[in-house]
Amino acid sequence: MDNGKNIQIFIAQKTMRRIAKPVREIPFILAHTPHTLRELIEEAVKTCISAYRQRAADADRPHPLTDEELDGMQEIGKIAFGVHYNENEIDEAQAIDTAICAMQDGLVRVFRENVELTALDEPFEIAAGDRFTFVRLTMLTGRMW
Repeated sequence: MDNGKNIQIFIAQKTMRRIAKPVREIPFILAHTPHTLRELIEEAVKTCISAYRQRAADADRPHPLTDEELDGMQEIGKIAFGVHYNENEIDEAQAIDTAICAMQDGLVRVFRENVELTALDEPFEIAAGDRFTFVRLTMLTGRMW
């Protein structure tokens, strides 16, 4: 039922800034409408890689930072000027495999609204404007025995 059109969803993203609302919803445009969690992860990875490549291309044309950008960076303790240091090309297939593996290993949890999605290949309907949250679990350990 993929009509080949872009679909816009929203992804909940935690901000590093110390503000009243630490999670914000950002628009996320997928090139194709996914029908399973696996397809959603694949499309999300492709969209992130595309955005990364665009930022890398834009690094050759820096722009002055606004006061708002500087304040936000100062608040998190990192000032960045958009310089792109990594010259390596991204292997899209490897990135998708890594994301799927992280989901299968339980290192990532995905929620649609407030319902967790767990079955990678179980079909579901997605509509424009749906809200998703990807949670990367971090293991907190002091040291090994």
